[in-house]
Amino acid sequence: MDVNTLRKKQLNFALAFAIPYFTFIIALYLLVYIGKDWIIHQSIAGLPLHYVLVGLVIYPLTWIIFIIYTRAANAMENQMQHEQSKE
Repeated sequence: MDVNTLRKKQLNFALAFAIPYFTFIIALYLLVYIGKDWIIHQSIAGLPLHYVLVGLVIYPLTWIIFIIYTRAANAMENQMQHEQSKE
């Protein structure tokens, strides 16, 4: 596997994570914007609903995606180095 193939593979992998993630973030933002009057008055365990959405949904989801993507991208690079060392 050459470097250009690796870059294309990583780009496709990144887009597979980025497109659904940003679609979810934009949809959640629009939901909060459209329903702000209702959301402001809602609370979970004494916390406002919009704090819960950010603190318990968006941030953990972002870290999980970051960890999965980084491990997979590193594995692709390691595979390329392993294949090159065999040659």
